[in-house]
Amino acid sequence: MDEDEKAAPEDAVALDIIAALAVPEVIAADTPEAFLTGVAAALKASDDVDADLAAILSDHFLTVPPHDNVIANAKAAILLLAAERAAPAGEQTDG
Repeated sequence: MDEDEKAAPEDAVALDIIAALAVPEVIAADTPEAFLTGVAAALKASDDVDADLAAILSDHFLTVPPHDNVIANAKAAILLLAAERAAPAGEQTDG
């Protein structure tokens, strides 16, 4: 089995998720900002997407114009989320 055959199932799953998230308003968006806002809303509304990661994507990547240091800020948010989730239940704090 070559690399293309191995990657095909993962690609198909990703395409299925994207197709499931697509809504007519998102596809018919007139501006990049409207499109990205629609994608962000669809991600947040989906039960198949991690809500915290969807919020990070919406806040950092799905904005027009993109924020300064978008990659560094998103990375910091993801690392913070990972640290919070990795902490034992007794050590987690609200806020």
